[in-house]
Amino acid sequence: MRAEKPVRDAEETTDPSDGPRSGWRTAMASTLGLACGPSVLAVTTFGAFIAPLHREFGWSVSAIGLASSILSITLVVISPVQGLLVDRFGGRRVILCSAPFFALSLMAMALLPDSLPVFYLGWVLVPLCGLGLWPVSYLRLTAGWFERRLGLALGVANSGIGVGTVLAPILTTVLIGTWGWRAGYIGLGVVALIAFPVAYFLIAEPRARTEARPVGGDTLRAAAGTRPFWLVLAAFVLLGTVGSAVLVHQISLLLDAGIPAHIANMVPVALGVALVVARLVTGWLLDRFTVSQIMSVYLVGGIASVLLFAAGPNVPMALLAAALAGLLIGAEFDVLSYLIPRYFGRRAFGKIYGVAFSMFQIGGAAATTLVSVSRDTYGSYTPAMLLLAVACAVCAVLFLCLGPYRYDAGSQRMPADPLPRHTPTLAMVGDHPTKKGMELHDGDATSA
Repeated sequence: MRAEKPVRDAEETTDPSDGPRSGWRTAMASTLGLACGPSVLAVTTFGAFIAPLHREFGWSVSAIGLASSILSITLVVISPVQGLLVDRFGGRRVILCSAPFFALSLMAMALLPDSLPVFYLGWVLVPLCGLGLWPVSYLRLTAGWFERRLGLALGVANSGIGVGTVLAPILTTVLIGTWGWRAGYIGLGVVALIAFPVAYFLIAEPRARTEARPVGGDTLRAAAGTRPFWLVLAAFVLLGTVGSAVLVHQISLLLDAGIPAHIANMVPVALGVALVVARLVTGWLLDRFTVSQIMSVYLVGGIASVLLFAAGPNVPMALLAAALAGLLIGAEFDVLSYLIPRYFGRRAFGKIYGVAFSMFQIGGAAATTLVSVSRDTYGSYTPAMLLLAVACAVCAVLFLCLGPYRYDAGSQRMPADPLPRHTPTLAMVGDHPTKKGMELHDGDATSA
């Protein structure tokens, strides 16, 4: 049996006809795609429409806010489906199919009548129409191109959400202030269309070399039989509670602390800037330190952040708290995208990511509601913030318990005690794979 060569970067492990820059081009195109995807255009702009809808239809703020929880619950359901489709058909095809429907769903919100049930239905359809545009599609594509610089590449791709988090609310505010909330939804729909030409012209699916190569990686079922899998799911439930609670409630919390509204509304910019920085810095760090080490540091910052919020901060402390929270929130999905190949291999990347993303959304949906209940019950956000500090501490312990990587960065072969499984191989004839043993999807081709 021929000895394997260590995998370096995707530029060296993929079909030469794709060109040496295809991996980085895909990573940078993913930055743009994520900046105009539903993680930004549907989630981060939601709050900008609350006041206009309240004024026009007289709906209560809590009734409007319920749609945010409906969006999160919808994501819980569809995230595993997205992961399955991405593993089966490749991220590029899924993006191309979803982009027009997501854009139309946002534009359709401009036709909203005075009906809360229709409004809620809209926030089921928007994430559903954007099924292929949530982060896993882009991150699966980017991860398929890289080994040695995987962390940096994922950080570059993920930074698009941070950039969009800073810019999209500003654009939405301008559109609503100038032409009204209906024009705001139409404008966001036009921005969403950018994802289609980006995917069509700039994003490339990774392909394997022509020789047959073994593919490392657990199936979803095999991964679920390992301790790291359940530690990751538990950690991402807690990360969802912390991140979502801070994102949704930070302005109200600052208003309770006596900070003027015009200043409180600007504090999230500090969080957004820190989020962009964290995307890039975390990617660089992941290539040099372990997931456990990096997340432990970020979670200590998360503890400091929520304790500052609990104390009723002044403006400087509020900016510091927002920046620390932004660093933690920015690191979350860089880390998830990186740890999946290292602990479980690439074979079921999309499925495992989808399950973890669902758990994150469950934590987020629960936290936004429970923090509101805590505020109404105790007249303060302090009890909820103290509980979030405990959640950060527990989450840090979970990451520290992950142990060493199960797949090394060079060969994607398990260092010891591999789970029993078939090892499929793939031979490429032109653009058409031939099977040896089991079927292999396009995105797994560089995982050998």
